[in-house]
Amino acid sequence: MDPTAFITRIRDHYVDQFRAFAAQQRAHCTQGASEVKFQVNEQSELFDRLYCVDFIKNDGAVEMVELQPENILTFEPIAGAFGNSSLSIKHMRWDDVLIRHDLDEVPADRLSDWFQLWFDPEDARHVPGAELSEIIHSMVIQPHCISIDFGTAKPEAFWEILQLLDDAGTDHIEVSSSRAEAENEN
Repeated sequence: MDPTAFITRIRDHYVDQFRAFAAQQRAHCTQGASEVKFQVNEQSELFDRLYCVDFIKNDGAVEMVELQPENILTFEPIAGAFGNSSLSIKHMRWDDVLIRHDLDEVPADRLSDWFQLWFDPEDARHVPGAELSEIIHSMVIQPHCISIDFGTAKPEAFWEILQLLDDAGTDHIEVSSSRAEAENEN
């Protein structure tokens, strides 16, 4: 299996559902928009306290709506290498990616640069009228784990975060999904 094609397939499968979801939401409201960014309160664990909601309606009252994909691609776990790191992919949901690593600390400046590019807080890459923003929707950093909602970002965002971890010297990268792990516990 070609890993690049595999990740592209996972992303495209999710984005196809996102497009249908956004169209359905637009059809059922008078005012609304997809991929709306905002800053959350100081107690939030979100990186830079920034979040992108899937869809927001404003028909008299503001309502945030998140896509709950009905169809998730399943596969047998994959093991291999990425650069100098071992790589295992147990589960993959584009909107719920857990990346575990063995680094004591992820280089803050490189991580911030990656986030600036792929969340695009200043809308430097924004194309007026574009169907998709091609951005991640959120990121949370915890010890030995990065949690990312890749939103509508291109597959390169995934490969670049793995490269960042590999360049920082991690020996092992494990990709999973918090929802899949929770389902396996039950």
